[in-house]
Amino acid sequence: MKKKKLGLIIPPAILLLAFCMEEIRPYEILHSTVMSSPNLTENEITMVIHSFLPIDKDALAKEVTETHMMLNGDRPNQYLELELYRTELHYRFGIVYDTILCNESGELVSEIEF
Repeated sequence: MKKKKLGLIIPPAILLLAFCMEEIRPYEILHSTVMSSPNLTENEITMVIHSFLPIDKDALAKEVTETHMMLNGDRPNQYLELELYRTELHYRFGIVYDTILCNESGELVSEIEF
């Protein structure tokens, strides 16, 4: 009888452990592309957010933008397009979670303004 109970507990415990391990990892940038012209700089960033829980898109955009601006300096009229994947497995299978467009201040925008 004890083996049956133990067999029922182990699979959920493994799933919970995998879920917790995924949630504690910060986001990971897989690749980025920069396209620039004299008055516009577009940055396309593909990233895995390592989360199954809902995310605060405003906070994520702000954090990524601040880090990007600090590392890459000031360019004219910058916009960042963040292509988000929940996990690396989602990325491998091409299952996009969301795409966020934000300006150089980290504010979400719906389109690029010249």
